[in-house]
Amino acid sequence: MKDLILVDFDDTLVDTGPRFQNARRSLLALMRDAGFADDGAYDMLYNQVDPGMRQKYGLGPRRMEPLFVATYERLCDVHGVARDDDIAARCAELGRGVYGPPPAFEGALEALRRLTSHLPTVVYTQSGDVQYQLECVRGAGIIDIVREDRIHVLDRKDAEVFMMTLRTYGVRDPAHAWMVGNSMRSDINPALEAGANAILVETPDPWEYDMVDPISDHFHRVPTFPHAVDLLLS
Repeated sequence: MKDLILVDFDDTLVDTGPRFQNARRSLLALMRDAGFADDGAYDMLYNQVDPGMRQKYGLGPRRMEPLFVATYERLCDVHGVARDDDIAARCAELGRGVYGPPPAFEGALEALRRLTSHLPTVVYTQSGDVQYQLECVRGAGIIDIVREDRIHVLDRKDAEVFMMTLRTYGVRDPAHAWMVGNSMRSDINPALEAGANAILVETPDPWEYDMVDPISDHFHRVPTFPHAVDLLLS
């Protein structure tokens, strides 16, 4: 039975990842040009600064500008280098470059329309800035397919929130729900932990944060969202 299909937004329906990944790579290149070693800059960005920024701002783009500036400032402090206002401004500009609605993947909107015409569907997405995320959902054209009351934006995704979402939409048995998403950490594992079904939409350039081991092998893998819809409707 399929009482509810939860569909992730970023990097499942829309191509968000490349902007974030390319911005991080551009920042690391800028840090290299500023004289900082690659491994030290990478560690500062990913392991020392970003965890705190994720807690403060969530996973959305709003954290990228302060993250990039703080990475540069911390590197300067650790290495006893005077801060350069021009470099800090370039860091901030790189962080702001990820703002705005991302483009939909080829065939994703048509597949979403096909899914919603057959099965109860909710777009289930995560952001520290709810209004910004809703603007991105609208800008991507999702709102023309899924009613606004079926757009569910949360500040985190875990098994507890997953179960709360199912109850919000009247689903009592998680075994009758399906999660479709690209993140093992945020989409697949919480659904499996809750006892639901899951489909991983694999991405060619995944974010390191999403790359965790599955808690079980009871899920499907597909290359694109339209393939996931084919599986759900088969």
